[in-house]
Amino acid sequence: MSAQSSQSRARGFTPLFRGVYSGVHSDQHLRVSDAERQAVADRLAEHFGDGRLDQAEFDERVGRAMSAKTRADLSGLFDDLPETGASAVPARPRRRHRHPALVIVLAVLFVVAAVHAAAWAIMPWTWVAFLGVALLFATGAIGRSRASHDR
Repeated sequence: MSAQSSQSRARGFTPLFRGVYSGVHSDQHLRVSDAERQAVADRLAEHFGDGRLDQAEFDERVGRAMSAKTRADLSGLFDDLPETGASAVPARPRRRHRHPALVIVLAVLFVVAAVHAAAWAIMPWTWVAFLGVALLFATGAIGRSRASHDR
């Protein structure tokens, strides 16, 4: 990996906590929730428990995290700490994708309902047409062969 690509890639935590601008729009101005602040404090406690932070550093960083208003306020808290595997901020809920089988079932139900409605609209006229054809057969207007008609 080149030095430039390793510098451009955020180490450890997401760019949210590294202060790395990775996109056209930054979310550094967004306000943080209590859950996000607590997640950062928990991650700092993990580093403190592993001996990477002394008591003064831990207290200072947790104080910064708990008083943070925006995501930019959380930047830099993990710059000198290694990645521990989990992200400090719980993942945003993923947008649910429609299940293809559900879409197919709904489409089939729609078609069945449409055919049912069309059948009820057309059915009375079908009986009228059937009676008209029967009447034409009964009067002999249709149903005779061409040869018998020419004699």
